[in-house]
Amino acid sequence: MTRLTTLPALLAALLLGTGAASAACPAGEGERLILAAPASPAVRALLGPAAAGPLPIVLAQANGAALPFVLDTGSSLTMLRPEAAVALGLTMDPDRSTPITGVGGTSRLPNAVLRHFAIGRRVFPNLSIPVAPGSEEEGGIAGIVGADLLRHGALELDLPAGRAVLHDSPACIDAAPPWPAEAIPAEVTSEGLVILPLRLNGRPARALLDTGAVRTVLRQDRIANFGIPASALRAPSAGTVFGTGGEAAEFRIHEGATLNLGRYVTAAMPIVLAPLPPSLSVDLVLGQDILGARRLWLSYAAGRLWVGPSAR
Repeated sequence: MTRLTTLPALLAALLLGTGAASAACPAGEGERLILAAPASPAVRALLGPAAAGPLPIVLAQANGAALPFVLDTGSSLTMLRPEAAVALGLTMDPDRSTPITGVGGTSRLPNAVLRHFAIGRRVFPNLSIPVAPGSEEEGGIAGIVGADLLRHGALELDLPAGRAVLHDSPACIDAAPPWPAEAIPAEVTSEGLVILPLRLNGRPARALLDTGAVRTVLRQDRIANFGIPASALRAPSAGTVFGTGGEAAEFRIHEGATLNLGRYVTAAMPIVLAPLPPSLSVDLVLGQDILGARRLWLSYAAGRLWVGPSAR
């Protein structure tokens, strides 16, 4: 269903307005990425008819081939799917492997070496990245671009308007967007992951900003903290949630949650109840069912997420 990663977590208090940045990024700056094909039918079925939109899938260059990758703020690492590694004829890196912690514990993934990887004008030669299996709804995806590469600048997403933009200009890296938005302070962890403050069912919560997650997931061992009865975990399984390393666990759906992200309120929403790794010290993973309808500007340098209505 979605992919989960680990992080240490703290978070700041909610701040309204444009935040601490001294000036807005000049209009027209940034490099617009090419959005790839819409999400697979499995993703669309999972999102449902009222869903905001697909995952942010863009074309990146891997050893000269244009392949679809998900822009994934919820993963600290860029990863390649095994099918893509085979298609590119890659060999495994004999000197490196990568430990990954997910819902099933910690596993070690093999690494492969890409001679050339580029996303827009950002070029990364001789990149050794882990090869990790995906889930069914990620069919046709070559991999994910994680925080290790995204945090080099600011990221703008407005999927309803068909926009995915990288901002590398010094005037924009730690600046506010040039459009009206609400600034929400975030902690950027040492791994480059982003933690946001929000409210769930009227109670403060910690959330991992995860543009690579199809649905918002509340960790099932904390449901009582948000007024959800224990009987919700005795409901029939609604499916399977997949971790980064391919591990899986059953999930359930609780209907009728209310989520406040700044001034944006999502009421009567279905929320996934599933296990999260013990090392993931957040209450929930904030996915595309909440994020996908908004215009987002994430500045890693400023420690801010700006949220506004889509320009569509």
